[in-house]
Amino acid sequence: MLEELIKIDQQILLLFNQYHTVYWDQVMWVYTGKYIWIPLILSFAWVYFRKNWKDALWTILMMILVVTVCDQFASTICKPYFARFRPAQDPDFSQFVTIANGYRGGKFGFISSHAANAAGLVTFTALLFRNKLYTITAIIWALLTCYSRMYLGVHYPGDILAGSVWGILTGWGGYYLYVTGRSNAVKRGWLQGNLSPYYNNKDVRIIVAVIYVTFLAILIISPWINFRIK
Repeated sequence: MLEELIKIDQQILLLFNQYHTVYWDQVMWVYTGKYIWIPLILSFAWVYFRKNWKDALWTILMMILVVTVCDQFASTICKPYFARFRPAQDPDFSQFVTIANGYRGGKFGFISSHAANAAGLVTFTALLFRNKLYTITAIIWALLTCYSRMYLGVHYPGDILAGSVWGILTGWGGYYLYVTGRSNAVKRGWLQGNLSPYYNNKDVRIIVAVIYVTFLAILIISPWINFRIK
């Protein structure tokens, strides 16, 4: 049964990985990097601090906690425990994987830290903002992150699925802790405002705009970045 699941996982991975172009290799290489998180994080901080600096600190602290738990559980616990090779590192399978820019990732890939981090952040902030446009946009951002990992051949779909499930659960848990802690702080007079946080749609649309501008910038600048394909 397990062997059949592994074969299906490999076959699905090849569907995402086998069709490459120079342009999309460049786009995915840029998109999967850490720097695309910077505009998103800065927009979050701007919206949070427009509300109340104490509330902003609590929100950012919980957001950092969610991403840290997602990342460390995936990287520090799951990957060495399960010791499942990444597609590009698997000695029996890597010959079928297209490698872009010589990038193979670390040795093990289960579960995906990228998928967990993205799913955790999206879940937490979607529950926080309660804005349909933001939720749809954030899900697209997370799905593209997951897709880029398979396109580049550094994660199997199973790595992505397990990482996403863990991220969603962590995001929900983090939001529960956030609301509980915030409500207690308001009751004790440490924070001012309603027991439930509220962010107006105008502020949230700014984050949405930043995400789409980031998408557009990546599509435009990627061809100008030095790159090699293998």
